[in-house]
Amino acid sequence: MEVIPYIEFSLYEMFHIFIFWSFIGWCIEVCYMTLETGEYQNRGFLNMPICPIYGFGVIMVVVFFRPLSHTFIPLFLVTGLLCTTFELLVGLGMEKMFHARWWDYSHERFNYKGYICLKVSLLWGFGCVIVIRIVQPMVEKVIDLMPVKLGLALIVIWSVLIVIDLISSICAVNKLNNRLKQIDEISKIMLLSSVKIGEKLTNETLEIKGKYDGFIEAKDAKTQEWRERYERYVATKEGQSHFAELKKKYAKIVDAADFKVSEWREKYDKLVGMRDRSVERLLKAFPDIRSTSYSESLEELKNKLSIAARFRRIKHKDNDGGTVSGTDAEEKQ
Repeated sequence: MEVIPYIEFSLYEMFHIFIFWSFIGWCIEVCYMTLETGEYQNRGFLNMPICPIYGFGVIMVVVFFRPLSHTFIPLFLVTGLLCTTFELLVGLGMEKMFHARWWDYSHERFNYKGYICLKVSLLWGFGCVIVIRIVQPMVEKVIDLMPVKLGLALIVIWSVLIVIDLISSICAVNKLNNRLKQIDEISKIMLLSSVKIGEKLTNETLEIKGKYDGFIEAKDAKTQEWRERYERYVATKEGQSHFAELKKKYAKIVDAADFKVSEWREKYDKLVGMRDRSVERLLKAFPDIRSTSYSESLEELKNKLSIAARFRRIKHKDNDGGTVSGTDAEEKQ
């Protein structure tokens, strides 16, 4: 295979290096999240067991800093800086493309707007030193020993799978954004309806209260005369019939408003509770994901899916005849 000048690798070698380190990165992420959450999570933007950011990161580090492979501190500093910059750019780019924050280091000390943090940068530096000085030379030897025909076949297969997976993942993100948009719109409609009804009731209540207070405070004979007429009118059948009609009329208005709000609420609950495995996988893979456009709707959806997942685990335990922990029992109740 023809080696690219200044890079010292062929495209054939770079592709296999990319796949290998993307898979290793996925394994690292899965192990890390297992320690964090106590359960398996398919990490990464793609459905396949690869995290491309690791593959691209290692290729950049190996290509640019191979001359420093005999050093430690310079290699540690420059690779940590490069990977941190790359992570920042990827985070900003994905947020711009998909209107979502896919990871968040805001809870870590010495972070920059949640995109990067000192702890992870140090891990990048140590990891790159180990990769360049110890592991990468062995990876290159294995690639050289691989039959070329087998290597080319793997490249074709991996390329097709990655393209399909990438399209599927992008569609899942678009479905998530569309779902969040609908949830947000319905939530706003319900809020406006509630505000409109509430303001109308408040204004009418205050108006009636004002009239009543003025009526009570008035001491002149005219007011007393109107009060007596009102009481006599209410006592008649005509007056009772008139007030019954008014009450019925306003009851219909309130019932119609309540029905409309209930209808929107039903649509809202259906959207939030709807199961979509591709969307659920993304939310599970990126538990710290935040939407830049529909943050409240995303948090509501994440919370709903989390509760549903816990309920399914409890139900599964019950069906298997297992014991349910105190926490799970409380959640079930």
